[in-house]
Amino acid sequence: MKKLALIVVAACTLTVGYAQKGKVSSAENALMMLQINPAGLDQAKADIDEALQNEKTVGFVKTYTVACDVYSTLAAQGKDDEGIQKAKEFILKAMELDKKGDEKGKGIGKYDKEIKKVLSKYSNSAANYGVNCFNTQNYNGAKLAFSETVWANSLQDGYQMANDSLFIYNVAIAAMQAEDYATAADYFGRSIQVGYEGPMSILRRNYCFTQLGDSAQIEANLKDGFEKFPENSDILTTLIQYYLSSQQNEAALGYLNTAIEKDPSNPLFFYARGCLNEKIELAAAIKDYETAIEKDPKLFNALYNLGVVYYNQGVEIVGVANGERDQKKYDELMKQANETFGKSTPYLERALEATDDNSNKRATLDALKSIYYRLQDDANTLRVINAMKELQ
Repeated sequence: MKKLALIVVAACTLTVGYAQKGKVSSAENALMMLQINPAGLDQAKADIDEALQNEKTVGFVKTYTVACDVYSTLAAQGKDDEGIQKAKEFILKAMELDKKGDEKGKGIGKYDKEIKKVLSKYSNSAANYGVNCFNTQNYNGAKLAFSETVWANSLQDGYQMANDSLFIYNVAIAAMQAEDYATAADYFGRSIQVGYEGPMSILRRNYCFTQLGDSAQIEANLKDGFEKFPENSDILTTLIQYYLSSQQNEAALGYLNTAIEKDPSNPLFFYARGCLNEKIELAAAIKDYETAIEKDPKLFNALYNLGVVYYNQGVEIVGVANGERDQKKYDELMKQANETFGKSTPYLERALEATDDNSNKRATLDALKSIYYRLQDDANTLRVINAMKELQ
């Protein structure tokens, strides 16, 4: 009788163990039948939650692969905002147990194929959840989901990062929208590495580094972009602007010369080079401004700058004249100064007509007032003063 009792107890114990594993199987079956019975997902969750709490199934690899599948599906269907994170914990647990094998260390890697299969399903669910998050402007959720998609795919045999180019780029976009500029810059860098949306990835990465205030990375990224995409004018222009704003004049001049060689029809390149040449060689600056105006007769900045160049030259000549004791030489210098002021006014008048911006108009009118006053041109001085009053 005692032996029989022991057998009965053992049988009961075995039955309970199988019953609990049955919860794992029923959860798995419910997932397989979701297209026929969508309500089965709730039952799958209840079954797998029970299996996760039972000591008979808590060390069972399949408990965690099914749990991963259940919770990633819950997330994809908008039923659990933390489902993607929970699902990842479950698949990591499954991988951990599969590496250990059974209590005797046997059966290591037995569930490897099943884990890879579940990882593939997890990747799809994470991607769907990411799209849902992005569409509802939950950018942090989208960033997490798309990055988990990339992570899951990277664990598959024969993985190549280029195959995940879209999701890598999506992580970057979501991170940028979430103002996580460090993560965005990292993933835009990966996009560049795999050749996805190359020029746009360069420019958006530049924006992220700018937000981070990382000047070293800004320069390196833009230079890399120019080397990879030498024909892209947006990258070249952004690189030039960076050197101009950081007062790296020689570097800016070099890239401007390259830009002009590539696109000699662009007046902005000549204008920008004119700004630089004002600090290097004034005659070259005047020529660049003139060329810019020839290509765009209404380019305010070039018109205004060229007018100011002649105005400043006139002021310098007046300064020399004021130090001259010889009346004849003084008169000659003042005549020369007035002629130079006369060169300035046509460009400033054209600049005034070329802008609708009131701040630009005020600056131009102020310069014109000073010149006409020096030239003792009362009519134009009064006209300019009246125009300035109208802007107030």
